[in-house]
Amino acid sequence: MGVIEPGSKVLVTGASGYLASHTVEAFLNAGFPVRGTVRSAAKGEYLKELFKGKPFEYVIVPDISEEGAFDEAVKDVEGVAHTASPFHFKAIYPEELIKPAVNGTVGILESLKKNNPNIKRVVITSSIASVLDPTFPKPHTYTEKDWNNVSPKTCEEKGKDAPPQEMYRASKVLAEKAFWKWIEDEKPAFDGVVINPALILGPLIHPCDMVEDLNSSVAMVVPFTKAVPRDQVPPVAANLVDVRDCALHHVKALTVPEAGGQRFISSLGPSLANDWLLAVHKYFPDIGTVDGDPSIVESSKKAEICHDGSKAAKVLYPYRAEEETLRDTVESLRERFNL
Repeated sequence: MGVIEPGSKVLVTGASGYLASHTVEAFLNAGFPVRGTVRSAAKGEYLKELFKGKPFEYVIVPDISEEGAFDEAVKDVEGVAHTASPFHFKAIYPEELIKPAVNGTVGILESLKKNNPNIKRVVITSSIASVLDPTFPKPHTYTEKDWNNVSPKTCEEKGKDAPPQEMYRASKVLAEKAFWKWIEDEKPAFDGVVINPALILGPLIHPCDMVEDLNSSVAMVVPFTKAVPRDQVPPVAANLVDVRDCALHHVKALTVPEAGGQRFISSLGPSLANDWLLAVHKYFPDIGTVDGDPSIVESSKKAEICHDGSKAAKVLYPYRAEEETLRDTVESLRERFNL
């Protein structure tokens, strides 16, 4: 068990994803050669061009749920950031999300056991969905001690009639629990860390050609790139984290000794539509959106649901200002899609 040193090769799974591409970049900037897994050569070549001149390589893993999918990918790396997992609300049956999430997580651990048992550490990208329990009384501040025990039960009882969001949440809960159980049962030479991000926003660097293909978190910002009448402002009640900070949490999770064996909520804290309006109006007056109310910013942070990300800020890496995240998200969307 232990941390990895700069110069050690790191494996990042699902490397062409929104968070994963930033995680690859963060590792490269910190002096770590990176091997990324992608589902197609086209996505791999996109990343090769994006990180041109840097020590990046890719391998194709078409289906993370297949047995032995990561057998080759894990060879000769010192650390693993496993970010690959399905994230959408289009599943018909819960198993469409649960199977690849759980099998992919356990599968990479089994591949390490078989082909690289002396690896130093593995960090898994879970989600705040694995923490939130809607039955808790409100207001409530969630910490790493909390678990979502509702979504798996809902999916078990309702099957295809379970809400799509519950299917996704269940996949994250069950994958993370499978991770910790495997670590406990197998007692490997390496230790594990879990990152539980809140709503992730920030600039785009991953392959995405159409607005319709945006991940669901960034898609929430698209309406704010246009002039929105006050009575049509989309309702926003979320806790958020900058994609660049969350990526650095993954880097630090492999390099900070005291991170071993812990889970970390990656969240700056509550964010409401008013905050988004203030940022857009300040930095993009040409959009013509209505302004927010600066007098209620402080009170808006006392939301009914708060994700306490202070441990990640203390042990791993501090957060940038929310305003910067919102500004850079809008700017990136406008540049990428001519909005």
